[in-house]
Amino acid sequence: MNHGPFRRMVVLGDSISYGMCASEPANEWNQVAANLLRKFQDERLTVFNRGLPAGVISPRCPGYDESAKPSLLERYRQHCIDLKPDLVLIAEGVNDMRSGMPLGEYIEDLESIVSDIQEQTGALIVLLGVYHQTYGVGANDPEVYPTWTRWSYEISRAYNVAIRKVAEKYRAIFADAEQIMGGADWLLHVDACHLNDLGHVLIGQGIFQAIATRCKSVADKTFRVIQEKDVSILNTGGADTDDDIQQLWATALSRFTEHLDE
Repeated sequence: MNHGPFRRMVVLGDSISYGMCASEPANEWNQVAANLLRKFQDERLTVFNRGLPAGVISPRCPGYDESAKPSLLERYRQHCIDLKPDLVLIAEGVNDMRSGMPLGEYIEDLESIVSDIQEQTGALIVLLGVYHQTYGVGANDPEVYPTWTRWSYEISRAYNVAIRKVAEKYRAIFADAEQIMGGADWLLHVDACHLNDLGHVLIGQGIFQAIATRCKSVADKTFRVIQEKDVSILNTGGADTDDDIQQLWATALSRFTEHLDE
């Protein structure tokens, strides 16, 4: 399993991966995560967004007939393995859960995809859990979208637990979108299904945190900069302070620096 630094990132899934309902590209969660990786690692990172709106995981998903084709199981080799990634982010499960796919079948398909990608590429895989949505309104109104409202909050939680277990089984990273969002409806677009800008940014930051706390290589640039610029308590901090704070700190500084040269 690759632990970075990362050079080729593939994003797989449905409209959530595609970045739908972010008002500008920079706010899409995959771009937020990618830009943070670019900031903290020296190597150039190329992103291949292969999220397909209205997609599902496989032909046996109950929503397959109304979904965008092909399913992830039918396309992941072309849209992932053939791109030779070293980092793969997978956000696939929302539409499967919403259309009532049996959890056991979903997990079988997810494991098939994860295990094959790992075997063929050695990439680090990040699985994004099913996140908070609001049932009964917007895109989750059963009278308007009967195919996509065959779920409950209990089913959503079960999917989340199962995705975490797949991550643990294959030594992948699980990004707990439900926990990141904290059940806040105001992180959703008005359609009650997709993320808004704030939701996208928080998810992207959460994914970056999950990667950075497990991949030491993400800190390589930081330690290099510390050495090159001699970063210490003597030459950092102080943004938005005033002369009074600066003087108070200068007076106290000697108590903290007297042992620096020992």
